[in-house]
Amino acid sequence: MTATMVDRVEVLADEPTEAAMRDRAGKPVVWQQTRTLLLADGRTVYGCAHCDYTSDNVRSIRPHLNKHRGAVEPEHADLGALGEVTLAEALARLADHDQVAADRDEWKTRATRAERSLAALRRALKGVAT
Repeated sequence: MTATMVDRVEVLADEPTEAAMRDRAGKPVVWQQTRTLLLADGRTVYGCAHCDYTSDNVRSIRPHLNKHRGAVEPEHADLGALGEVTLAEALARLADHDQVAADRDEWKTRATRAERSLAALRRALKGVAT
């Protein structure tokens, strides 16, 4: 379904496009979905194998091919019992989580301060013990 006319000019030849890269055996890689179109006026343009999209730039065809992908349905996680939680229960759980996070931050600050004090004590006692 490649374009047969580009800018009101007839397409004379439609071939797969040779990529600038080579495979491991050294053979040129050929893009079947990106078509090289030779026009009646001597110009060469590139087209999509699935529709009539064309461009002078070969690099614009590959991003265009994403439009022809099938729609991927997003995976939905199995919510199990969480699917039956009311909004009020969810907000209560969120408030509990916020409180736990605040408590954790307070305890972390206290633990860090205690570790620094313990390190200072160990340095002080190290000088006395030797």
